Parts: sequence; C-alpha cells; structure tokens
Amino acid sequence: MPGIWPGCLANGRMIFCFTYHSQLLVTIMKKITGIAVASLLALTGCAKQQPVHSLVTPPAAEQQAAEQPGTPFVASEPAPAAAPSSFGEDRASNIQQCRKELDAMRLYSQASFDSYQAEFQKIGAQTNKYLQIKDSIGADINDLVMPRYQFQIRELCFRIKTRLSQLIIRQAG
Repeated sequence: MPGIWPGCLANGRMIFCFTYHSQLLVTIMKKITGIAVASLLALTGCAKQQPVHSLVTPPAAEQQAAEQPGTPFVASEPAPAAAPSSFGEDRASNIQQCRKELDAMRLYSQASFDSYQAEFQKIGAQTNKYLQIKDSIGADINDLVMPRYQFQIRELCFRIKTRLSQLIIRQAG
C-alpha cells in the first residue's frame, strides 16, 4: 500500500510502526549520548586546573598578624604604595580602601555616611572583641566564627561601594 512506512503493518495496528521508529530513535540517541560523553572526556583533559585559595583557612602569615594583641581592626592611615605580599595584607588593604570609600561618601550624602559609619564601627568593635579571645578558644570554634566576621566586613564594604557609586552617578546625571 502506498504511504506506509517500512516496518509498519497495514492491518490497523499502528503500534508496530511506532515501536520500529522508537527503537530507531533510541539507537540514534544512544549514539549522540556516546559522542557527547566522549567529547566531554576529551575536553576535560584540556582544562587548566586553577590554584585553590581558601577563604576559610587563612595562611600562617595572616594568622600571626591577627593574633597580635592590640592590632586594630580598622586602619585609619592610607595603605602603603607597595603591593601587598600576602593574603592578610591584601585584606587590610581592602579594608583601608573600604574606609576611603566610606570617607568619600561623606561628600555626597552625610546621612548615608553616618549610617554606614555606625555599622562599620559596630563590626570593628565586634571583631576586635573576638580577636581578644581568639587564642583562648578552640580551633573548631575559630573555624566557624572567623568566616562570619570576614563576611560581615566584605558585605558592608560591598554595600558602601554600591551606595557610593549610586550617589556619584545620581549627581552626574
């Protein structure tokens, strides 16, 4: 009969036709999946592994700087011109940059400056209080608590940078 696909029966049972074509589709899909997996495996050999820098466990130099009693959380002096040589110095540089951006905010909005300044001082006081007892508590507690303090200051600095950008753009526009 004309119009009937190969492998299909013309006796009204089209199920045989669908079975044939579904088997054909399954075979094609298996081949495509095999090619995709082989390509993926071939490409993973080309990927360059990036060095891992832990944000939770700081290097030994940072721990020594943080353990010194009387080390202030907030630096009021500008950062030195030399590039930071360790992770701890980089973090201090970031805090100093954050402080500079907060001070610049004063020129655009005193209310925003006052709000962020109070929050900056609160986080600084909390962190200094923690640093005073850091040596007397266990490493497991330190591993849980330190990332929280690090996150607080990073998040505040991000909000300061965002708000300062908004204020500058608003004035320019």
